[in-house]
Amino acid sequence: MGANLAYEWTAADYRRLARPNDLVTFELRVKQTDMRVSAEADLRAEALALVLEARAQVERRIARCPEFLRSLVPLDDDRSAPAVIAAMLDAARRANVGPMAAVAGAIAEFVGRGLGTKSPEVIVENGGDLYLSSRHRRELTLLAENTAFGGIRITVPPAPEGAGIATSAGTLGHSLSFGNADAVMVVAESGALADALATAIGNIVQREADLAPALARARSMGARAAVIVADGHLAAFGDIELTG
Repeated sequence: MGANLAYEWTAADYRRLARPNDLVTFELRVKQTDMRVSAEADLRAEALALVLEARAQVERRIARCPEFLRSLVPLDDDRSAPAVIAAMLDAARRANVGPMAAVAGAIAEFVGRGLGTKSPEVIVENGGDLYLSSRHRRELTLLAENTAFGGIRITVPPAPEGAGIATSAGTLGHSLSFGNADAVMVVAESGALADALATAIGNIVQREADLAPALARARSMGARAAVIVADGHLAAFGDIELTG
């Protein structure tokens, strides 16, 4: 699984590698949201409406509660919260992180589930975090650019009920991480939970010795599967297959 370390992977490379041939794929950009959707038909208009609604929920909550944006710890549950906010609050509590650690995954899932009535097969990628609903096995690429692993191909099982797949890195990207992992990927029951868990697990990985405890922590917090690349080593668990 070697790679040319001089090559710099980009979001365009990732999206080219991950494009499903059996679905219609399109992209949407709204402010900070940079999303790619693959579905059984061109549902661009429907997806855009869902993105705008999801973003509005988050923006209204931040305007009403600035701590929602800044907090690095869970906030109190709110039974009256709309869907995206409720998912973020719940995921933050389960992963013991701030709610914004779940924002990309929560929005991806909101869009994916909203499109599900018109397209049972749907994959939503939001800034590298995924929500997918599929009756088929799907192959993903986990990027660990500055390592000998490069782009790691991972096959995930069918998930017709939906699943979230999120990534975090302490050495790359713009997301806040207190760890030193080159890449952390988590599969969970929801987009928000996968996103929050990827952050939580990434925060505790500093070196090779942290890999086994981090995987155990991921499992205990509800992850279905996880892959961690750090300190020149790779560790994984769950119902996934590393294919190259």
